[in-house]
Amino acid sequence: MSLTGLKMTEEVWLTCLTHALSTETEEIMGLLLGDVEYLSNGSSTALVWGAAPQPRCDRRKDRVETNPEQLAAASALAEISIF
Repeated sequence: MSLTGLKMTEEVWLTCLTHALSTETEEIMGLLLGDVEYLSNGSSTALVWGAAPQPRCDRRKDRVETNPEQLAAASALAEISIF
């Protein structure tokens, strides 16, 4: 099932924008944290309440990689955060 809508906080939007603009000549990577709300009419909306920008661990132009410690930290953030 595909999403029919997206809602995100202003903080998430600004985090993503800042991350993109601060590294505008490179590809970026990050994780969006949230939930999916399913409605009775069949539509579904992503409710994004957190963002975890991931610094690049490999500086080659054709690579966007992160290390496992950064992913584990983002996963822990998702587990303890509440909407």
